[in-house]
Amino acid sequence: MASHDTAGTAGHSLRTALDLAGITYRIDSCRGVLSTLDIPDDTGNVFIISLPDSTEIRITDEDGSTVYGAEEHRGWKVLRYIRPEDDIHTCTVYDSDNTDVDTDSRTAVSAIVEFVASLTPDR
Repeated sequence: MASHDTAGTAGHSLRTALDLAGITYRIDSCRGVLSTLDIPDDTGNVFIISLPDSTEIRITDEDGSTVYGAEEHRGWKVLRYIRPEDDIHTCTVYDSDNTDVDTDSRTAVSAIVEFVASLTPDR
């Protein structure tokens, strides 16, 4: 898992939900989820889940951050990127305006689990 300190932030709730689901992720301090935003170099701006097909899922709020107080939470954006180096997302996995960060984090993670399962061919 990632080593960034998320204590006291909305990102901590997201991290907890991801950890409980057993999802491997990293925290990138340089990129935001939205390619149109100029994101400052704050620790923990985006949670990134690398998928087996070389695509990735990124999670932040609508401003491209996870480093704000839980009481300021206004929803998670979860986007899939086919070519991460281009910074252009190809589909929205989850988009919320839920202000309850714990509930929103659990729901976002559930959406991610369901989405990833839909990518796995039946054997």
